[in-house]
Amino acid sequence: MAFRGHDGPAIRSRRGFLRGLAAGAAAASAASELMAEPAAASLRALRLAAGEPPEAEYWARVREEFLCGEAIAYMNNGTLGPTPKPVYYTLIEKYRAIATDPGVVNPQQEKQAETVRQKAAAFVGADPDEIALTHNTTEGMSFVANGLDLKAGDEILLTFHEHPGGLQPWKLKARRAGVVLKQLKFPIPTADPAQIVQVFADAITPSTRVISVSHMMFQTGGGVPVKELAALARSKGILSLVDGAHPLGMMRLDLHDMGADFYAMSPHKWLDAPTGTGLLYLRREAQARLWPTIATTGWDNESKGAARYDRLSQRAWPLVLCTGAALDFQEAIGRERIESRVRQLAGYLRRRLHELPEVKILTSSHPALHCGLTGFEMAGFGNRDVVETLLRRHHVRVRYTEDGYNTVRVSTHYYNTEEHVDRVIEGLREIPKRGVIPAPPKAAAAD
Repeated sequence: MAFRGHDGPAIRSRRGFLRGLAAGAAAASAASELMAEPAAASLRALRLAAGEPPEAEYWARVREEFLCGEAIAYMNNGTLGPTPKPVYYTLIEKYRAIATDPGVVNPQQEKQAETVRQKAAAFVGADPDEIALTHNTTEGMSFVANGLDLKAGDEILLTFHEHPGGLQPWKLKARRAGVVLKQLKFPIPTADPAQIVQVFADAITPSTRVISVSHMMFQTGGGVPVKELAALARSKGILSLVDGAHPLGMMRLDLHDMGADFYAMSPHKWLDAPTGTGLLYLRREAQARLWPTIATTGWDNESKGAARYDRLSQRAWPLVLCTGAALDFQEAIGRERIESRVRQLAGYLRRRLHELPEVKILTSSHPALHCGLTGFEMAGFGNRDVVETLLRRHHVRVRYTEDGYNTVRVSTHYYNTEEHVDRVIEGLREIPKRGVIPAPPKAAAAD
């Protein structure tokens, strides 16, 4: 039976359950109220310290704002970035608020999301009506491929190193509409941006309609001269689309200066926002060429600009607002300072890799064609085993990629340290002497 009397076990259990709920709710409310001030204090401290030497102390202060700890040297920002405390606090507080009174808070947060559009536009050198709030780069690339009016025989020019999120939307378009995909090859590593531009210029025909490329190729870390390719496309009446999953938060962007028609971004990588956050730049003059993919109220209101491409009805507004918090965090440090730090660490890694005779760097050495991603091969050893060995022996998390090369890929972001790079080199130096730890059975590859 459920009841054994007025004070039976079932009644006491229910009372205990309700007391536990009340205590948990009170604790959660108190904790979330305490989070807002530390988040603001973190940003104030970073701004105050930004101009003070020495650099090592400043970056140590920045590192304290991350929750990833010291047990693992996390060097895989190219897949997913760790969330800094102010962004994490924002996420918890915004979800708590919406759970407390969704009828009031949900529409408030939807309105607040427009400030994120404005912040993002300023951060990437665009206008607010050119920024759509999406979920990731793949969604943005899909919106463009799906939304263009193209017919059978129209040609799309791509590199031979496109991410699935940039290639598969075009493969779907090819199957449905009969467009022709041309994946173009160039040397890896690439010595000069002009080599890539010439390959694309030579491939253009009267049927070419779109040039679609990755700004930074996720397989090897090599870059593509998107400004020059966008100018080439414009001169031929061709649209340009860029998979910009990596540069946001890694390097300074000025999309107006770059000149691409469409540029898709993933804040969850180098901007260190939570997953489920994305941005899509749509050059104002190009918007008339693109149909929205998802339609609800406002999709046909051209005065909304890029906002009509993100009319998704109800959505997780706390995630959108966390993109704003991530933008604030990097602005407190300074975009120029972040890029300088990223390049400094990547340069240190390259110099140390050159010490190892077994290693061949696949990322271009040209400053316009690399930044925080570095890909290399290690002769005689499989990339999956190298990655596993670095993790198990030296507690360094990097990743491998599959691209026809035997690539190990290392991300160096501003919260990393020279000691992290040294751990990578020490681990690689030991492998010829000690061998590798075999990787477990292969799982599906991440970004």
